Amino acid sequence: PLTMIKGYSEVMRDIPGENTPENVQVIIDEAQHLSALVNDLLDLSRIQAGMRKPIPECFDLDATVGEVLTRYEAFVKRQGYVIRFSSVGETWVMADRSMVLQAIYNLINNAINYTGEDHTVTVSLTRQNDSIRFSVQDTGAGIAAEDIPAIWSRYYRVDRVHRRAVIGTGLGLSIVKEVLDAHGALYGVQSTVGGGSTFWFDLPTVETSQTSLTTSQEDKP
Repeated sequence: PLTMIKGYSEVMRDIPGENTPENVQVIIDEAQHLSALVNDLLDLSRIQAGMRKPIPECFDLDATVGEVLTRYEAFVKRQGYVIRFSSVGETWVMADRSMVLQAIYNLINNAINYTGEDHTVTVSLTRQNDSIRFSVQDTGAGIAAEDIPAIWSRYYRVDRVHRRAVIGTGLGLSIVKEVLDAHGALYGVQSTVGGGSTFWFDLPTVETSQTSLTTSQEDKP
């Protein structure tokens, strides 16, 4: 981002007629990208250093995912993507909601960035005995088995070719890993070359009666 900001600024300074709204917008977009990159790096560093620990609370994961997807509606309409959601209804979990939201957003962003020409992403919740599984499936090129262990590393790209992601900073999967490790959650990816990828994580569910008890206890002075 800094290279783009510096380059466009010098062009606008040195070449008559280049001080256009389009060039200014590039600088604004790159500044926003740089800000997102810095924030992601800070989040990652805080979690890895143990400065940001999960603060569990009871929340409905199904409703939370639904709220997240409503925020993608404008992007979906503008860019021509299709995000399908397979819901299971009210499902309560005990976890740090803001951190889980980070994982959800980053997994969806990753799927959008790497899905196939049909621009389709499928988000699903499925019950797994005493847990709930959140998964995101894309229709992209897939990941070779030997590359899968490295995908959680900072900035790693399967094709080794740098490209500007539609959304994100290249740190998304690293943040997902740290968030889920902090929760002691199971997570992984199922992928075949040419067959797309499905990223998932599991969280233990809690009964509605347990959530009510927890809420009443927290309300006591």
